[in-house]
Amino acid sequence: MRILCTVTGAPSHAREMIPAASALARAGHEVLVACVPRLVEEFTSAGLEAVAALPDQAECWSESIDTGHDQVIKVIAGRPLLSRGYPDLLRIATGYGPDLVLRDGMELCGCLVAEHLGVPHVATPSGAVNTLDPALIAPLLNERRAEFGLTVQDDPLAIYRYGRIDSLPPRYSFAADGIPPALAYRQPAAGNGCALPAWITELDPGKPLVYGAIGVALPMAAKSLDNGIASTMPADPVRALTALVDALSEVDCETIVSTGGVRFPRSGTPPNVRLVDHVPQPLLLETVQLFVTHGGYNSVREALRAGVPMVVAPLFGDQLDNARKVAELGLGEQAGSSEIADVCRKVLDSAEITARARHAQRELLALPHVDEIAERLVALARS
Repeated sequence: MRILCTVTGAPSHAREMIPAASALARAGHEVLVACVPRLVEEFTSAGLEAVAALPDQAECWSESIDTGHDQVIKVIAGRPLLSRGYPDLLRIATGYGPDLVLRDGMELCGCLVAEHLGVPHVATPSGAVNTLDPALIAPLLNERRAEFGLTVQDDPLAIYRYGRIDSLPPRYSFAADGIPPALAYRQPAAGNGCALPAWITELDPGKPLVYGAIGVALPMAAKSLDNGIASTMPADPVRALTALVDALSEVDCETIVSTGGVRFPRSGTPPNVRLVDHVPQPLLLETVQLFVTHGGYNSVREALRAGVPMVVAPLFGDQLDNARKVAELGLGEQAGSSEIADVCRKVLDSAEITARARHAQRELLALPHVDEIAERLVALARS
């Protein structure tokens, strides 16, 4: 069987696709990933065949990188992105002849190409689209269907006609009301051949270890600004990083902060803070007592996999919704930039939040292995 995977966005979108795509490949099926150029290496390093076939969403934020709901819909279902991506993806798909399209939830060219070919399409985990009512996406997407000569769909849930998969248990789903339940699988174990830096063993074991990160989307947005792709920023990455470091310097803990490549503006750092550009986040999360995060969906999923409480200091887009959901589910607390230190102390002292995070982990670990989900996807394509 041939499976075409379509992926856009940040490296986290690739990490969300790789488990299912790899499971299908392990089962002996032919898998081709069509993605944006900068994600090709993410897939080939995981042993998957990948081609650069889709335009980068960053190029469609020409007026603003603001990622409120209205702007997200304009980008993911709008003419600039889909009109550029659809012809090339259709050409590749027609030559490849997929039996199933497995698409990144933020990527809608794959949905439309599957409709053209008459094959099933299934959405994989995604952040921003989790927070969107499908009825809000439908009008603009129907404009693209009409433009490409496809049948206009009356049902907003047509983008999920054949289902969706996710790696969170139903009780801890982050999907908005109106989005169909997902076929859930267990996230793979952390590591993938990575190792933590040796100096982590030198940190004081008598203090809680806290990990902080601002994610990869904001640093990527900064690069888009530097390259003239975008004209505004949704948030200042240097300010976000500085606020995070300053806050954690006030907490009685050992701290590792991932900068995402953002340059820290000062020559020195507080004695309890270690700055790193990048770190194997899923592996590190298995060792920490608290995760201070921007609230990207991939980071939230990885925290649940590790059973780690969160303090979420959202910066833009779906991070705001994710922060509220973390608090609503009892998995942590939301914090403004000036509140991070106090909220960290509160969460570190909360046995209730820690217990809830561990319960979420148990439910996640009780989900089926991703190989079982691959079997279900194959059965769907054959039905």
